[in-house]
Parts: sequence; structure tokens; C-alpha cells
Amino acid sequence: MNVCMMVGHDTESSVSSSISLTHENYSTLLNAFKETHEEANRLTLSNNRLKGLNSWLENRVRQLEEELLNLKTDFECLEMIYNNSSCSCSEVVKVTNCENCEVLNEKVKYLIKLFQNFQRELPI
Repeated sequence: MNVCMMVGHDTESSVSSSISLTHENYSTLLNAFKETHEEANRLTLSNNRLKGLNSWLENRVRQLEEELLNLKTDFECLEMIYNNSSCSCSEVVKVTNCENCEVLNEKVKYLIKLFQNFQRELPI
């Protein structure tokens, strides 16, 4: 009703039309607010779900980085052992009955396979 007084119309018909117009405007604004509030609630739920997923992915990346570091360390260690082994095998002779070489070759194959699996899991 204050809005009607501010308009400055003195007739009864203009006052009642202003009141109904104000009520329609209020209803429209209220409905728009309710829709906006519902959308905000949906966005909040979606945001919380995505935050949880992001947190899980960050933890998974940390785990995979640690695993990669461990695999690199293991690989370097085996490579050092292999390079410093007292094996009498040579590439020219290609002796295949050296037990030390067979064990090391199997470990190297295993590490290479782990490393390849790890690389496939990393998001690039």
C-alpha cells in the first residue's frame, strides 16, 4: 500500500489496481526466488559431490606418485645390481644357464610390466 501512496493516485480504482499489480509482482518475485533457491540447492549438492570426487582423485594421484617413486627406486636398484653383478655371461657368448642373470631378467621384466601398468593409470 505504501507503493500506492508513493504513486500519488487518489482514486479508488487506481489504488485497487496498484494493489493487485503489486501482489502479482510479489508472487512473480517469490516464484523466481523459489526457483533460484532450488537451483542453488541442486548446485550445492553437485558441488559437494564433485569436491569429494576431487579429494579422492588427489589422494589417488599421491598414491600413484609414491608407487612410481618406489618402482623407480626398485628399478634403479636392480639395474645397479645387474650392472655390478659378477656374472660371467657375455652378450657375445649368450650363455643362458646363468642363474643370476635369469633371476635378474625376471625381476626387470616384472618391474617393466608394473611401470607400464602404472603409466596407463596416470591421467595425462
